[in-house]
Formats: sequence, C-alpha cells, structure tokens
Amino acid sequence: MAPIGNTSGGTYAVTPSTIRWENTPNPKSTPFSIRPLDRPSRNELCFELIGVDVSFANALRRIMIAEVPTMALEHVYMWNNTSLIHDEVLCHRLGLVPLNVDPRLFEEFGLEVEEESGEMASTDRNTIVFRLHVVCGRDKVEDEKMRKRMEKKQQMEGLISGYDVEAEQSMQKEKSTADDDDEEEEEDEEEDPSVMNVKSVDEAAKEALNLHHSDRKTPIDSSSRPFTRHVYTRDLLWAPQGDQLLHFPLNAAGAASGMGGGGIRPIAEDILLAKLRPGQMIELEAHARKGVGKDHAKFSPVATASYRLMPQIEIVKPIYDELAEELVNWFEPGVFTLVPVDKNEKKEGHKQKAQVSNPYACTMSRNYMRNQVLKESIKMSRIPNHFIFNVESVGMMEPAVIVAEALKILKEKCERVVELADGALASMDG
Repeated sequence: MAPIGNTSGGTYAVTPSTIRWENTPNPKSTPFSIRPLDRPSRNELCFELIGVDVSFANALRRIMIAEVPTMALEHVYMWNNTSLIHDEVLCHRLGLVPLNVDPRLFEEFGLEVEEESGEMASTDRNTIVFRLHVVCGRDKVEDEKMRKRMEKKQQMEGLISGYDVEAEQSMQKEKSTADDDDEEEEEDEEEDPSVMNVKSVDEAAKEALNLHHSDRKTPIDSSSRPFTRHVYTRDLLWAPQGDQLLHFPLNAAGAASGMGGGGIRPIAEDILLAKLRPGQMIELEAHARKGVGKDHAKFSPVATASYRLMPQIEIVKPIYDELAEELVNWFEPGVFTLVPVDKNEKKEGHKQKAQVSNPYACTMSRNYMRNQVLKESIKMSRIPNHFIFNVESVGMMEPAVIVAEALKILKEKCERVVELADGALASMDG
C-alpha cells in the first residue's frame, strides 16, 4: 500500500501541567501498517495502527461500536407473564442478552416481502426464534419435578437448550487445572511478559471473580422465605427454523454450544432475567434480527473500543544507580529497565543506569516529573500518527473479525464518497 503522509507534522510534548503541540519542519511520511500487540483473552485484542490520521482512527473506532452488524432479540411475543417484572422491562432485558451466533451468516430483515400481504417476510435466513416457558413450583422438590416435565415437553417440540451440563463441568475442571498451572508459572516468573504490562490488573480481576463465585449463603436459602425460582438465560431455548440445524449443527452432547461448537445460544447461560415465586410463570417467544449499534446499543459487538497515542520516551541525560532504581520500580514501572554501565561510566563510580525497554506500557502518568533531576533527564511525547487500539468483544464475534469488518465498512464508505465526488465533477463538466 502506498505511504500515507503524516500531515500532522509534529509531536505532542508532555509537560507537568499540559500536553502541547510541537511542529516538525519537514515531517517524514510513514507507511500504513497494522500489527497485533497482545491478546489477553479470547474476547480482547490490542493492536497498533501506524501511518494514519486521527480522523481515520476515530472513524474505525466509531464503526466498530455502531456500524458492525450483529444479531439481537428484537421482537418479543409475550403469551403469559405473572411475575413482578413488567412486560416491557423483561423485553428490554431480553434484548440486551448477547447471542452467540455469527451475524455474517444471516441476511438483513426486510429484503424479502410476502406476495399476498406485502409485508416483510420472516425467514430462516433473517430470523432466529427463541422460546421461554418457566413455571415456579411450591418448593424445590415440586419445582424440580415441573422442570423435568417441561424439559420433556420442550424436547418433543424440537426446542434446543444451549446449556450443556457435562460440557460446563468439564470446562470448570479444565479452568481450575489451568489456574493451578498459572499459579506455578507465576512463582517461576518475576516479570510480566505481556507487552501492555497488565499483570496486576489481571490478578485483581481474578480475585474479584473468585470472590463473586465463592460459596456463600443467600436469602433464598432461608427456611422463613418462600421458594424463589431464578430465571436465567439458559432457560431461553432455541427453536430452529427451516434448515438452520444444517448450518448450525449441535455438539456431541446434543446442545447448542454456540460459536466454534455449533448451534445458537446466549453467550452466557447465567445472566439473571427474572425471579419467580410459587405459582408465577413466564411464557414468551422472542425473534432475533440483524441490526447495528447506531440503531440500538444491544446490536453493538464490542463492550469497549478505544485508542491512545503511542508514547515516545527519550532519555536526554543518563540516569544512574539509586535514581534509576526509583524510576524503574516506582515512577514508571514496566517502561524502563536497569542495564550495566560501560567501562567509562564505571570509572566514574556508577554501577547501573536506566534504559527505555517498553514504551507501550507507559500510561503518561508524569509521576517522574516530581523529581527535578528526572524531569530534566527524560523527554516524553506522543506520536500523532501511531495509535494503540484496545478492543473488547461482547462475544458474538472475535475481536479481530470485528476490526476486519469495520475496515471493510470504512472502505465501502470511502468508495461511496469517491463515486459521489466523481459524479459531481462529471455533472459540472457536463
């Protein structure tokens, strides 16, 4: 691809109080490139975008949030609802449930029209049907009997559950084994190998997750309270239409395990939808359609999509010994490293000095500027045409796929602008 000129012509210089613009007389053109940096989890991606203007980067971010299409529950047909939660509130909660299905395999609703009525037709190519039928028994024993009877009835109707108990138990066992292995590796490793230096953040998230899932007594366990039935997204059953089962086959256990394993299901099976008391019930049918985030947030494929400018750090004066240790361990952890000094510096009585090792981990905190010596020894700035993106997918698509789809949409927009410009010029010439 041809180089895209750096029209910015300068850098953002960082000072203790602000960030100011410094012009460069003859800026060099930087070739366009995109490179992945880190993949903390399946739904997270960090990549860098080089050689583009901020308008391009921001357009890509906005397209990922608002214009990459996904599938979400759009129409809910409420047959019976005697719970405390109102129909419209329950429908809104259902719409926000992310579905584990690739939207590229479906068409937009409205492309086909019924001949007799002239209305838009619902087909197996543009609609996914889910059903929810839950009744709360008088106690736990009766509720379990009712649940089993309901499961048999739903199986006869051809409804498919996305919740595979055996697969879930196996996954939890593998997860616990992996956690044990990670703990052993952490004991052996002293430094975080991640480019973005997110080890402390990952540990905090893991601790919070363990606390959330720890065994604890809840109010519904009390004998003085009536029995409460919790309705989760696992109770949403997929009703295959047409030849959808051929395109989304089930896994070996006969469950719809979602993207990568087959079938269609909610991404998470433990999202709470409602609570029922004895005698209450919910029965409904929900249709999922294809849409984009600018119409409703439920269609947005990302939980977050953000970018920041690439830090540029220069050591203009050498930093030695104790001051170097403070810089490495306290002021900017993960950005600098300690290296041995050369022979000439050793003669001057120095043992080690600081060196820039990982500018990607810099958060532009400017803590080092509290020390006057460090403030004069380090020059920090931001490169205006070098962006670091962080994309976190909701789960229906891989983050790399979301980026690729956003680039396709951006390309189509640019081609459309070129066509309009050519048409305007042609009409002026005519």
